[in-house]
Amino acid sequence: MKKSLLNIVIPLRAQLLLFPAIVNSLERKEFDFLPHLDRWMKEVEAILVNNSIPDCAEVAGFRSKILAPAFAHTHKVSTRKQQVSVAAGVLYDVQNLVLNVLKPYEIKVGESRELISQLLSMVKQTGAVKYENGDFQSFINTLWNLFCTHQQLKPGAAKLQTLLSSADIMRLMAEEVEPSEWI
Repeated sequence: MKKSLLNIVIPLRAQLLLFPAIVNSLERKEFDFLPHLDRWMKEVEAILVNNSIPDCAEVAGFRSKILAPAFAHTHKVSTRKQQVSVAAGVLYDVQNLVLNVLKPYEIKVGESRELISQLLSMVKQTGAVKYENGDFQSFINTLWNLFCTHQQLKPGAAKLQTLLSSADIMRLMAEEVEPSEWI
């Protein structure tokens, strides 16, 4: 069974949208910068671990760099200042890592969304399927069955199945369908 790409893309995008606030926190020299960054990195790491993406180890490596000054035997500069300095040094690298992990998944989802939109447009033009204000999931299932059985639509459905899990396909179809356009 394929893993859900949407369960990777959506949470990683959300984490990236939180990143500017972390940088602003550093810029303002806020006391909660380190805990804020640590929480963010742990959340990113959890997303990667839960989706079996090995880059989680690199995120953990960045966290270890930030933690290292707390275990150093030199006390010329405060531990917190050293940790902030290390954290400032890895900020770009950690967000760049997340972007690089996210890009190939976003490309597949974008390509799939475009293909779904094309298939829906073809069906909508023919008027072969109508939404009768009933069960929306049944309507989506009907559309998907048509994609899978109609000679002209079948190659598009096959391509979708190579890109996404069935659950992701249904989810994207539901996002792309505006019921009022199918009456």
